[in-house]
Amino acid sequence: MEEPPFPPQGKQVDRLGILGLILLGWALVVVLRLVDLQIFAHPQYLRLAESQQDRVETVEAPRGAILDRNGNLLAISSASQFVVVNPRRIDRKDMAAGLLASVLGLDAKKLQADLEAAAASKHHRGYLVVDPNVSEEKADALRDMKLDWLEIRQGSLRSYPNGPLAAHVIGNVGAEGHGAAGIEWKLEKVLSGTPGELQVKVDVRQRPYESEVSRAPVPGHNVQLTIDSEVQHVAEDALKAAVVENHADHGSIVAMDPKTGEVLALANYPTYDLNERLHVGEQPHGRENLAVVAPFEPGSVFKVVTLSAAMETTNLRPDTVINCGNGVMTLFTRVIHDSHPYSALSVADVLAKSSNIGAIRIGMQVGNKNLYEYIRRFGFGKRTGIELPAEAPGMVRPLKRWQPTSIGSVPMGHEISVTSLQLAQLGAIIANGGFLVHP
Repeated sequence: MEEPPFPPQGKQVDRLGILGLILLGWALVVVLRLVDLQIFAHPQYLRLAESQQDRVETVEAPRGAILDRNGNLLAISSASQFVVVNPRRIDRKDMAAGLLASVLGLDAKKLQADLEAAAASKHHRGYLVVDPNVSEEKADALRDMKLDWLEIRQGSLRSYPNGPLAAHVIGNVGAEGHGAAGIEWKLEKVLSGTPGELQVKVDVRQRPYESEVSRAPVPGHNVQLTIDSEVQHVAEDALKAAVVENHADHGSIVAMDPKTGEVLALANYPTYDLNERLHVGEQPHGRENLAVVAPFEPGSVFKVVTLSAAMETTNLRPDTVINCGNGVMTLFTRVIHDSHPYSALSVADVLAKSSNIGAIRIGMQVGNKNLYEYIRRFGFGKRTGIELPAEAPGMVRPLKRWQPTSIGSVPMGHEISVTSLQLAQLGAIIANGGFLVHP
């Protein structure tokens, strides 16, 4: 069998030349790319490398303290680290709850319920604080697990040294550290300060190895209240005893300086401990500031407004005798009774014995227009201006909406609604000789 002939020498040289040109071309491309990377694109890639090595973290500003009028601490912040999870990234919430509970010493069932509620809520912010003050040892244990739905964050822990004392005045902060109720919410801008920035260098595993404060945080301001802790203690104890003794659902108490309007004590019962966090979906039982946000018909206590208007607009005097009709009165088709029948009482005794009929008789002499004017002058139907959230103005119907029978209701505190704070303001006006003061 014959061997195939060798290709002609000229063609072989041509092929080698083409191959050499291709290799030279590739080499030229590589060289040009290296020149581009080293000279022209170097700044861009340097910035990219630095961005992967550097990160900016927010430095939380120390939150201002809250103090009572005598300088006693009511709320204070301290540095802490907290555990945050993203419930929506957790597939097996029962297993996650068990894992976290074993490390953090929490109730697994309650934690699982919180995770499920947070994941299902359309209004939830997407993460949940499961431990607001975790120890370094426990934090390290969680970091080692490398859970993609968990973070350890640096922040501050807000604490309330007196627990439930003045809870509805002080309020509390939420999981993000911002005011959520009370003074904490109302004066958020004063208390919160301005966050700073921290430049952090990290290694390839994103572990920080060097940091520098690029912008220092500006601490929040302290806030001093008019509340007196000792008066507040006494008021809360007295309120609780009264609610329990009278088998009431709830109660409120307000102590006000009649000369200045300063609130020395404000309490509601039931109450709550400010250091106890509200769980996801939990009803805020005992957390509403009823003294400020919940109007009600005042009833007989309102008779003092009717009599005050009478002293200013009629010839009635404290010793003027009022016909009380032996405890029965008919107004149009409405029959009104007194709890105790009196044939006649002085104006002063109408108030002392809380006679409904006597108050109505006095109100009729005052007249609708004058009575309405004095109700408004006492501050009813409008907010007092206290620095607490969601204050209710109460309800005083415009005079044109009064019914013919309204004069049989308003003088004894019906067809009107007020807050406990407004009643305290009324008491201050009576005590100081008639001057309207604001809390």
